[in-house]
Amino acid sequence: MLILALWMLAVLSGLLWRRGPTILLSAAVVILWGIGSPSHLRSPSGWVHLIVLGATPAWLFALRARFDKRLKRLLNAEAMHLSRLKIHRQELLELRAATSQLESQIAQITDLYHVTKQTSKALHADELFRRSLEILPRLLTARGLRLIDCGGTPENPLVFRASRQGHQPLVVDAPGPLVPFERNILQEVQRNAQPGCATRNHQDERCPAELSNVAWAPLWSEQRPTGVLVADELPSDQAPTLSVVANQLSLQLARVHFYQAVESMAVTDTLTGLFVRRYFTELALEELQRSSRHRLSCACLLVDLDHFKQQNDTYGHLTGDVVLREVAQLLHRNLREVDLIARFGGEEFILLLIETNVDHAMAVAQRLRQLVELHPIRAYDETLRQTVSMGVAMFPDDGQEFQQLIDRADCALYAAKRAGRNRVLRWSPNTVISD
Repeated sequence: MLILALWMLAVLSGLLWRRGPTILLSAAVVILWGIGSPSHLRSPSGWVHLIVLGATPAWLFALRARFDKRLKRLLNAEAMHLSRLKIHRQELLELRAATSQLESQIAQITDLYHVTKQTSKALHADELFRRSLEILPRLLTARGLRLIDCGGTPENPLVFRASRQGHQPLVVDAPGPLVPFERNILQEVQRNAQPGCATRNHQDERCPAELSNVAWAPLWSEQRPTGVLVADELPSDQAPTLSVVANQLSLQLARVHFYQAVESMAVTDTLTGLFVRRYFTELALEELQRSSRHRLSCACLLVDLDHFKQQNDTYGHLTGDVVLREVAQLLHRNLREVDLIARFGGEEFILLLIETNVDHAMAVAQRLRQLVELHPIRAYDETLRQTVSMGVAMFPDDGQEFQQLIDRADCALYAAKRAGRNRVLRWSPNTVISD
């Protein structure tokens, strides 16, 4: 029983991979077997039993050692595999981050391209600002945006503004002169010609009390700043984007200034052959001064083509150009030589009837309206009909300043269009009345 107990302990020690105890217990089993049963050693079967008793624990030990060695190799291989998986996972995360960043950059570049594309059609600074606002909110999450244009009138820069409440879209405000903090920003740009920012916490005069911070970037042309793009409460990480956008707008603002310079030298509109608005204004101011001195009356007429945008969308811009040209020449041919007519902008015309009382002015306006309505316009393969709406304001009864006359004629024109179009209305202090 003792030999059996020692042998079982030797086997257990071998399974537990205990080399020293296994050898001692195996030796004890062999010795006790030899001492206790010497007669068994005289036969081959006895030696076989002795060898089995002594070798079994050692064989189990060797088998366990081999198994543990293989297990260790497997664990090492698994550890290496897990390590490679971690490396691959990290590489995948980095690749995803790089892809996301690249997609963001591509989207930003695309938006910048659209800024250039949208603003490239603008001919005036206010139009440039409005067109840019179609894209800029995707690039800049500012509470408000301002474009300071000092290229046309450096002494009195004009500011175009847009602001929003909460997450609402940006709303364009009326353009106006610089307010104090905007003037401080412009002076800073003129001194340093660098982008910058200011915060309310530092009581900076370049940041108004109602804003937490403002950031700005100059617009350049020919080595000098011609404007400033200002962002209200812009996140700091978007400051580089503000500078990139300002660079894009610099090119377009320079083009607008060039167009304005060329426009100021022009006398007639290339499409219609009528006076341009600037030259018409100069002549009209002279006529109004003369009429004021001699106590004469004049009539200001604003003419707008009805549903002209729909015609453009249906027949194309080339056909629209033919319609504009035909209507312009029809109006021009049916005026006196002393009367003035110009293209006011888009599909609008402005007329100044010299030495004309209200009855004659309304009669002329109605005659012109009827002539346009009855005149067939041949445009390529189409024969079109066009109607016009007119607003009338009298000098000096309805206004003694030229701009006031235009505003009131425009008010009458708007009322004529609201009333159904293809009609003539005169401005009145209380209501707009029809002839």
